[in-house]
Amino acid sequence: MKYLFSLILLLSFSTAVSAQTALDEQIALTRQSAHTDRKIILMGNMTFTADESAQFWPAWNEYRAAEAANGDRTLALIKNFAANFENMTNEKASELMTDHFSIEMQNLVIKQQFAQDISKFMPETKVMRVIQIENKLDAAIDLQLASEIPLTK
Repeated sequence: MKYLFSLILLLSFSTAVSAQTALDEQIALTRQSAHTDRKIILMGNMTFTADESAQFWPAWNEYRAAEAANGDRTLALIKNFAANFENMTNEKASELMTDHFSIEMQNLVIKQQFAQDISKFMPETKVMRVIQIENKLDAAIDLQLASEIPLTK
């Protein structure tokens, strides 16, 4: 996942269609790898009963699909930021911040719905642990983003 953000920033300096395609393919591979890593981390840190497991993984896959769709919005936001970085206007900055806050709010809605869904078949302590793991993984990604995206001039 850590290379994803560097690749996105390189996008702003690349105009060739083939470079865009290669970058998009690399982003897709990186996201798939991150998804697999996330699942492995969850599996290593959770103990599910057979019944919980049978219900959890389909719910988690739906949750991650919703998060990925919102992640597409984040990628678009980063690309938009990179494309406007050199000539940032107040209007563009306002637009980007509004989009960022919208994405963050949607992430919370998605995660809250997931927690509600899995609490129907798991004890709240396990739900909390799942959400804590998800939050820690999200924080690691956010830290990587913060370290690679420059401050606006």
